[in-house]
Amino acid sequence: MSKKTEGVLRADSDLLNSLHQMVAKDLMKRIASGEATIQDISAAIKYLKDNNVTADIEFSNPLRELEMAVTPVGELPFIDEDEDQDESNG
Repeated sequence: MSKKTEGVLRADSDLLNSLHQMVAKDLMKRIASGEATIQDISAAIKYLKDNNVTADIEFSNPLRELEMAVTPVGELPFIDEDEDQDESNG
């Protein structure tokens, strides 16, 4: 399943595709089981990024749910700068 090109042993595309698929399945299995470590999740994120996998909020229920769960920035309880200065002076 490998080819020798100019003295360098190279894996063929079928072998690389199989490896790619096994890595993806293993990462999915670990995450789905709830037993994934921080390193597993980091590896999965890197795997997705390296393979140019992105998600569009229009087509992703989990992303939409996350968006609804996060407090909009305009609603965060920021302290007015004038109030903050008055308290430190008084």
